[in-house]
Amino acid sequence: MSAPKNYLSRLPDQDRREYTRRQTNLVGTIHYMLHGVRGYSSQTCRMINISEGGCEVAHILPESVPDFLYFVLKGLAAKFPCAVVEREEEGLHLKFMTVLPTELVDRIAQKGGPGR
Repeated sequence: MSAPKNYLSRLPDQDRREYTRRQTNLVGTIHYMLHGVRGYSSQTCRMINISEGGCEVAHILPESVPDFLYFVLKGLAAKFPCAVVEREEEGLHLKFMTVLPTELVDRIAQKGGPGR
């Protein structure tokens, strides 16, 4: 049995993701509460990858988005509650509040994988 790894024993470039990312190119929408006022806002986005634990969305204005939101994928009747874990110039890395089933993630990735 090996000892658990901590920040001292991990290699610096080691990917610490728990789930494998699958490339996608699907249209979605993020929905969130407006800052300081009552009401909601939304932005259309493009999901560029997905895993059981989260996804990456691009082509949005990330500075206007709060830390918690709902993500809706076009053609799928589910809302995914998410937390923002990283912000980039044109996108967000989102963590799903509930781990998605692998079968659902595979189906989404096949629907919108590269070349589709």
